[in-house]
Amino acid sequence: MGNFIVSIVGGAALGATYALISLGLVLVFRATWTFNFAHGQFMLIPALVVAVLAGSGSMPFGLTVLAALALIVAISVAFYLTILRRTVGMPHFMAMIATFGLAAILDGLISIVFGARERSIEFPGLPAGVVTIAGTRISSASLAITAIAFVLATVVVVVMRWTYLGTVIRAAGHDPALAAQGGIHVKYVYVGSWALAAILAGVAGILYGSTQVVNTGMLAVGMAAFPAILLGGIDSVEGAVVGGICIGILQGFTATYLGGQYVNLTTYGALLAVLMVYPQGLFGTRMVRRL
Repeated sequence: MGNFIVSIVGGAALGATYALISLGLVLVFRATWTFNFAHGQFMLIPALVVAVLAGSGSMPFGLTVLAALALIVAISVAFYLTILRRTVGMPHFMAMIATFGLAAILDGLISIVFGARERSIEFPGLPAGVVTIAGTRISSASLAITAIAFVLATVVVVVMRWTYLGTVIRAAGHDPALAAQGGIHVKYVYVGSWALAAILAGVAGILYGSTQVVNTGMLAVGMAAFPAILLGGIDSVEGAVVGGICIGILQGFTATYLGGQYVNLTTYGALLAVLMVYPQGLFGTRMVRRL
């Protein structure tokens, strides 16, 4: 029973992180039809900045978080305005190649500025001690971080699905010309989508780093969000959350009962099995072609 509880709680914690990362990927895709392969770096950089600044004690923790998020938003928006806008009208793979280039540049900068040293984030206000669930001791801090991530993910889904802002983002991504004729500033929507995606990735990185070691290994966590959005549906915000939770729990059970070496096997095996039945993902938009 203990292993079962650990798998559920640990998987849900990882799934909450995947959900936040996946939501950022879906927002960018819905708005600009671009798959951002630098999203893992968007997650890692804020976590490193917070770990360094908060660890030095030079700034209050809240200010370090704001500074880290402002930095990654500036990088994201600058990339869109200077590079990605120039790919409009070109094949979609050109934009994706540009994100590969951004990821490589950010990797180099991370190595130069931060090195390979492992760091940690001391998140103030987190509860100490453990909670006993069905005889299994679980870290209170891990439960709190998981709850925060789930709440943030839920807020984003609600905003995207049932508010005017969400309608504007969906309209600009679906038909930019028609949206512009309707009075929507499409450029601002695209910039805002990239900014919000960077914030979600940064928050996910900071929350994840609060209970784990902060190093370049976190890039693997960012990449693991790709199966989550493919499983849930690449254009669905609800699918991003459901896919993230499913992948996280699946990986939790795999690591507990089979071993860490089987995590990728079960993750991508389950993804392929679902895509054979639902090629668009569980909640993705079904594309119909009439011949």
